[in-house]
Amino acid sequence: MDIEKRSPQRNALLDKARNLATSPGVYLMKHTGGQILYIGKAKSLKSRVSSYFQPITHEHPRTELMLQLVETFDVIHTETENEALILECTLIKRYKPKYNVRLKDDKHYPYIKISTDEDYPKLEWTRSINSKKARYFGPFPSAYAARTALRLLTESFRLRDCSDNTFLHRSRPCILFQMDQCTAPCVNKISVEDYQKYVNQAIAVLEGKGSAFIKNLKREMKDAAADERYEDAARIRDQIESVQIVSQTQSVLDADSRLDQDVFAVERKDGLAHGVVLQVRGGKLLGVKHYQIQNNDDSVPLSEVMSELLAQHVLLMETGNEITRAKEMLMREAPEDIELLENTLGVKIRVPESDTQKQLVSVAQTNARFAVENAKREQEGHGLAALDEVQQQLGLERLPRRIECFDISNTQGEESVASRVVFIDGAPDKNLYRRYKIKTVIGSNDFASMREVFDRRFSKMDLTDGNEKPDLVVVDGGKGQLSQAKAILTELDIQGVGLVGLAKARTEKNFQSKEVNSSMERVFIPNRLNPVPLYPHTKAYKLLTHIRDEAHRFAITYHRNLRHKKSMGDC
Repeated sequence: MDIEKRSPQRNALLDKARNLATSPGVYLMKHTGGQILYIGKAKSLKSRVSSYFQPITHEHPRTELMLQLVETFDVIHTETENEALILECTLIKRYKPKYNVRLKDDKHYPYIKISTDEDYPKLEWTRSINSKKARYFGPFPSAYAARTALRLLTESFRLRDCSDNTFLHRSRPCILFQMDQCTAPCVNKISVEDYQKYVNQAIAVLEGKGSAFIKNLKREMKDAAADERYEDAARIRDQIESVQIVSQTQSVLDADSRLDQDVFAVERKDGLAHGVVLQVRGGKLLGVKHYQIQNNDDSVPLSEVMSELLAQHVLLMETGNEITRAKEMLMREAPEDIELLENTLGVKIRVPESDTQKQLVSVAQTNARFAVENAKREQEGHGLAALDEVQQQLGLERLPRRIECFDISNTQGEESVASRVVFIDGAPDKNLYRRYKIKTVIGSNDFASMREVFDRRFSKMDLTDGNEKPDLVVVDGGKGQLSQAKAILTELDIQGVGLVGLAKARTEKNFQSKEVNSSMERVFIPNRLNPVPLYPHTKAYKLLTHIRDEAHRFAITYHRNLRHKKSMGDC
């Protein structure tokens, strides 16, 4: 950029910067009205601040974008560069500048819980540790990883997954027993001693002692790939990774009882970034801290991001933490300002040398990668917050990770078809969509058509077809359609599946009034007289209506295609 073509404002800022002292300190780039855009530290304020306004194009696009908004800057002098680093972190936390890399502490990561005071316990998913009569395993890097591991272990060791109320009131085994996915402890098909053996095997996997179990899964994955069942092979691969997150971590920590380190990793992908810190004390994992890295710019060197993560974690995020601060920090590569960080933070920064250290960094990196992939999945779909909202508003026993919606479409009973759409973790999974051509029903009979569709869907409830049991089934319609669906599921003995009916908003017609009154979307729930209204601004509304509309679109498209083929054949 030619100096003559630069704005007078930028030239004036350069002149102001050249008059600064050469002492260390902190500078604050400001926009109109004093809004702080960026805070940085400098060994020499004059040299560092002047470099921003030189007649050059800066390497990082984010810097150029920020400079277009800068109206002025302020500086704070410090005695040493160490003091400047501490002050920089403090001011970043206080003012949250738009163009600084910032950390957001993710505190509510999921765990798997197993009760220790029950004869027939089940694996449960939770975000809180509040019971002394249970064991907790985790935290997992994402809800998706925790639920995948929970489902895999429950099905592999044939543990119950029904609610306590269902468990206590069953008189005969459910369909999972017939599919050999449950040992039916509800009707005493297995003794307490034998059931506890399966529970202990699942615990062994969660403790990192499931190498034989993982070995069997790897063999299944190879067999699936050899048979060209690539979707099955990919599914098993993901299951192995989910289980290995806990297994790897614990086995690594047991390898050296003297370890007392914080292990850092950062993963960046498609504009998203996530940091993970494994807190190892005395060779045991006492905590895992997850940080959403805000204002990420992929053009910024990873070493710079690692420096920010380390400084903010040690200086700001550990205040009041019951875990004592480690003296050693382990990361894949040393940051450029390693000497400053070590002197200021009072720690020793190391890169992995032994196999144990390399594996620890690998575990941290795996956790960070899973977190970024989960964030990307939530960004593409409706996200975990929408699922939590649906669970709360509808009073569901468990988070509806897998939601299926069915819709019937026909024209006066002709070319009757149905659709099934599947949303996983709030995002549509079109590989699991299914179309059904009604075969056993003549004429317009939605109840009989739904009976056929449910029978065809749930009679194939196995992993090979991507048909694991849904957490929630949504039918298009109100109380009548819901009652029919409930009767069908009861007849088919389908247990442990949430069921609701979603009715469209109604418009009240009154030609004598100038106003048009419309009801909201309503959700009908079994054994509940009044429906639950869905407010348009909520995440639950957006997710459920998206699912319903997608099922309708998929069904009507198939129906129209069949009608078109029939009309072409009649010509």
